[in-house]
Amino acid sequence: MSFTLPFLRTGSKPEAARKPDRFVHSVLSYTKLEVPTVEVFETAVTFPPDTNPLMAHAELATTFGNRAGEGHFLFRADSTIDGRYWVQSIAPWPRRPARAISALEPKRTLIQVAPGLMYRFSLPVCAGRARLEGAEKEVEPFRTKDEVEIWFKGSAERFGMRLLMADVSMTALRFEHHGSRIRIDHATIEGALEVLHPDPFRARILRGFGHHRRAGLGMIQLSA
Repeated sequence: MSFTLPFLRTGSKPEAARKPDRFVHSVLSYTKLEVPTVEVFETAVTFPPDTNPLMAHAELATTFGNRAGEGHFLFRADSTIDGRYWVQSIAPWPRRPARAISALEPKRTLIQVAPGLMYRFSLPVCAGRARLEGAEKEVEPFRTKDEVEIWFKGSAERFGMRLLMADVSMTALRFEHHGSRIRIDHATIEGALEVLHPDPFRARILRGFGHHRRAGLGMIQLSA
């Protein structure tokens, strides 16, 4: 892909070049080295098959020194192999998790976030109504496709993107943790989007979407 800077046609008035506030940036308005990007490191780590998402999070949080969703890392379960999780972070891990059976070397990836770029995406996300109960935040997840669609479409511009198409399917995470049975209702959203605003879109790539990111939700997967 080649990139060019905007130019003036022959005979254009000089004052036209002095009004940058009227110019809307697009992917063609950046040189190749100036295109806004997000640098992330991607890897896969396999734990014993009985490792639930909260257990995996505890291992990864120790490795990265922060909880998921705080901008340092996000993760999501592999749909084909029990105990395997895909991990995205802002830096390669200093060591692999102690209980890992195997782990891939982190791979550096640059994601372009210039306005006008379009991506296909997949997003497992828990959206819902949050309220504070004392010092704890309680989340009442949406349980229907319509509720999730209204939330996602209504939040798209705030997330820095324009939603081109989306297909929503509902499911639930179920697992046992420290003797308690956990159920987290969530959606998987797949579709296509266009980048509108680089900064908020970059933030969502790094911090994730929705709730329960410590359970492996909220990490968006993009493909050109």
